[in-house]
Amino acid sequence: MIHRNTSPTSVPGESAVRHVGAFISAAPSPARALKPSTTVCQQIELLRSRGLEIGDEQAARASLNRLGYYRFSGYAHALKVARAEGSHAARHFKPGATFPLVIQLAEFDNALRLLVLQGLELIEIAVRAAVAELLSKLDVEAHRKRALLDGRFTTALAGHMSAHAEWLQRFDLLFARSKEDLVEHHRLHYSARMPVWAALEILEFGLLSRLVAGLQHRDRRALARHFQVGHPGVLTSWLHTFNVTRNRAAHHARLWNRTSVVAPLLPAPSESGDLAFLHVDEFARKRLFGTLCCMQSMIRVIAPRSEWHQRLKALTGSFPASPTLSLRSAGFPDDWEARLVEGLRCRSVSPRRPQPPMHRPRLRHPAEARPSTPHEQTADPLVGGVGDP
Repeated sequence: MIHRNTSPTSVPGESAVRHVGAFISAAPSPARALKPSTTVCQQIELLRSRGLEIGDEQAARASLNRLGYYRFSGYAHALKVARAEGSHAARHFKPGATFPLVIQLAEFDNALRLLVLQGLELIEIAVRAAVAELLSKLDVEAHRKRALLDGRFTTALAGHMSAHAEWLQRFDLLFARSKEDLVEHHRLHYSARMPVWAALEILEFGLLSRLVAGLQHRDRRALARHFQVGHPGVLTSWLHTFNVTRNRAAHHARLWNRTSVVAPLLPAPSESGDLAFLHVDEFARKRLFGTLCCMQSMIRVIAPRSEWHQRLKALTGSFPASPTLSLRSAGFPDDWEARLVEGLRCRSVSPRRPQPPMHRPRLRHPAEARPSTPHEQTADPLVGGVGDP
């Protein structure tokens, strides 16, 4: 079943509320001249001078031509000696750092991005279907009806459009640009209007995430229960984290050892179940491992027989074997297999038991579409002491 909920205010972009922050700009440091361009041969010599063992130089040139020096440097960074605080001197490589080792790391990250995208595909499609089922019971164009959405999502602040109006602008632009058959069909036969279940099929993950954050509280709560996430604020936080991760992966950005721009929130420790250890291991939560755990927590509900977590386990076997590299840089604890592969492999409920159909609780007031009010909203504690507003 699906209920309504507002995303936690600590998750930028996911909350139905618009936040206007004050930006404090630090005094700019003295401008330095931009570095001149270099040839591939010069780049190899620079790497060698900093202690990187090149090996087959012809293969190294081919790799730099394929990857680009700047992208290569992002992976090579993990093999460099830590710079002294306040120092701007060039960093040298650790003993044993080799060019092929950097390439292996880049190839591992590439395979990791593909696996993450496969997992997020399962989640995105399932969330889209669940939201469509929920909203289609309210109105054929529920995504356009302000009265069916959270009041904070639909209320404009002084000098600004409402978050919902901005969402509709983005949606209408997607519709105008789309060449999908279903869009052409609705242009031709329905004056460019689409029912909510069809409209959701053309949404980007980011717009889907924002729509979930803008649903009324009971609808967000129903979604959270449907996906067994517990707290609606946790669900909206996770979707925001997943969207940021998906965008990074889809644009081929380095994934394995980056700090999450938006770390996923968690339910209260007593309600976190197999994810409770992330309350203690903040480093894991804020790195990729925390996101992977949240993904698997939803995947095991969406597709109980999925082998996604086993493919992740197999992939880690290709992580470069070197004393200078560790999966801990991605947040993986020493007992990560017990945490993610074993602990999160299945739900306590039988996978053979079908999910109950989602429904929206009947309101006592005949005006079914009133905005959610404070007494309807929970204040369950989340990581960081933030509750769902």
